[in-house]
Parts: sequence; C-alpha cells; structure tokens
Amino acid sequence: MSFPAFRKEITHSSTIVVKVGSRILTSQENVPNIRRVRGLVGAIALLRESGKRVLLVSSGAIAHGMIALHFNKRPATIPAKQACASVGQIRLMTMYESLFSKHGAPTGQVLLTWDDLRDKKRYLNLRNTLFQLFDMGAVPIINENDSVGVEEIRFGENDTLAAQISMLIQADLFVNLTDIDGLYDANPANSKSARQIPVVECITPAIHRYASESKSEISVGGMRTKLRAAEMVTRAGITALIGDGYHRTLTEVLSDPRAGTIFLPGKKKMSSRHRWIAFAGQPRGTITVDDGAVRAITEKGKSLLPAGIQKITGTFRAGDMVVIQNVKKDAVGRGLVNYSSVEADKIAGCKTADIAIRLGQKTFDELIHRDNLVIL
Repeated sequence: MSFPAFRKEITHSSTIVVKVGSRILTSQENVPNIRRVRGLVGAIALLRESGKRVLLVSSGAIAHGMIALHFNKRPATIPAKQACASVGQIRLMTMYESLFSKHGAPTGQVLLTWDDLRDKKRYLNLRNTLFQLFDMGAVPIINENDSVGVEEIRFGENDTLAAQISMLIQADLFVNLTDIDGLYDANPANSKSARQIPVVECITPAIHRYASESKSEISVGGMRTKLRAAEMVTRAGITALIGDGYHRTLTEVLSDPRAGTIFLPGKKKMSSRHRWIAFAGQPRGTITVDDGAVRAITEKGKSLLPAGIQKITGTFRAGDMVVIQNVKKDAVGRGLVNYSSVEADKIAGCKTADIAIRLGQKTFDELIHRDNLVIL
C-alpha cells in the first residue's frame, strides 16, 4: 500500500516533523482514543515505509497521568503536574511502542527542556542522536520533560518545541495536528461565514489577527502558539502545515487542502548555525545600537562595528550570544560576540582603528561578524 499523493506544495518533503496534542490523543471523556492514535501511527508507519523520515512530537504525558491518578481536571500546582507527567509518560510511550511495533517500527524516546537546545554542545549532541535514530530506522518520539521542568527551562507547550526540533533536524515539513482544519479568516466558533484559508504565502500581522485562543482542560496553547511556531519554521525555510488531526487523519491532512492550512517557507533557507542563533541560543546580554548601525546590519548586510554601539547590558564573554536592539528597545537581531561585555563597553562608540588603543590589542574589527549575526 502506497501513501496518497501529497498536496502540491509539499510534494518533495522527505523529512517530516509531526506534532500531536493532548486533544488528539484523548476523547471527550479524557481517556486515550486508541482508534485515533492507531490511525496516526499507521499513517506515520506508511510514510516511513515510503522512504520518509518522520519524527513525532507528542504531548499527552500529563493527560495520561491524570487518568492514572484519577484527576478530573488539569492539576494547578507544578508538583502535581510533574507527578502526572512522570506516571503518564510511561503509559504514553507504552502505547506508542505497542502500536508502532505492529508495523515493525522501533521507537526512541527523547525528553527535553530549553536547556538542551540553548547549550550549543547539547544541541549538536541531540541533533546527532536524532539523525542516528533515523539511520537505524527508528521513529524518534519527543516530549517536553515535564517531570523536571521549571518555569525557566520549560517550553510551556509543544508547538514551540516541535518548531525547534524541525529546525534542529532541518526538516522539509512541520505538521501541527490540532482539532480544527487550519487557519480561518474569523473564529469559526463565532462566525458562520468564517472561511478556511488553504495556503498562506507570508505570515503578516494581519494573519496573526486571525488567530484566537482556544484551550481545553487537558491541553495547553491555542491557534496563536501554533501560528507563532509556523512563523518560526517558515522563516527558517521550512514549510508548515496546521491541520485537523481530531476529525481527519494525517493522511488526509497531507493530501486534502480542506483538511489544513499550508504556510509557505521563506525563499532563503537558514543554516543550522543561524537557526540556533535566531531561535534557540540563550542571550547573555543586550547591545543597544544607533540608527546608523541598524541600517548597516539590516539593510546593507554589514557586520556590527563598535562605532554604532550606544549601550551594553548584561555580562557576557567572547563567543556568547546577545540580542541587538535599537534605541527604542526593539530587538532587531541576534549574534555571537567577538568581545566580552567589559571589552565591548570600553570600545563602545569608537572607530575600528582605535580598538587597540582602548584595549591594548585588537583581535577583531567587528563586535559581531556578519556570519555570526541573524536579523529578526
């Protein structure tokens, strides 16, 4: 049995990230919906058999733990959520392992927090692990590590996590399954004339205004978080698809325009290095620059020189990642610095020729070289 033809916009997708939320995995009675999950697993197995590399980002640990621990609604305290996640993750993976094994597909579990992506070494190690799982024919299944996550290192919802993983493995397609068939030009729950949008060429502020929040007792996040995730990956050159995995199958979402909205990628594909700088790395400080420097880096493609620096905030070392902002405090870019915060403060506003005079030596002309700078 072969997989039906993809929609024309995603015909050549070979590496696919599929994100599934708690709403897809459970029924209205907050119990696992085995029929729906079996269909999802079957579709992923078929994609795998057709030569596609598929990674699954799955929510559902807390929801499954709620069932086992007899919670009627999502717990309010962090310890209770972590306890539910600990119990539920075992049940979730047991279900997946059982279903995928019937298709001869081994599975590998990876639990993550923000720290795993913000640290460059761990980021690269994770990337190598996921590619090795693909090479061995396994289906990687990823979830947030809710059992240990605290506010500072949590993603908060798996839409952002799935977008990050899509960029990490340089996926061709990011599929975000929800309980609605894509983006509408109005809230279909409130407007009978609301129209589903099959293709979005560019995510603009007007597109963002179409999104409205919709959450359930067992899920986190709504269309806004999904739209932000789509914007993130499309900027990195990856196609995004938000589709109905609740009433429709993954197969239908990939082949039927009525089952989801496709968001087309930007024309320029970011390198893995630039993706990490733009979306994953942890900023260690902020550099405020004047209008001339903003124009130089955003319009002329130049490096950031000391002459345009107005203020240094935070403590960082050479090689750390920082945010570049204008005088209005709007973030305009991110980059890896060539000088520490102490050195940067000393050379702020000076000409390149004067760097050695102020520091006693000059190792670089640029505070941030163009190759290590990403415009936001």
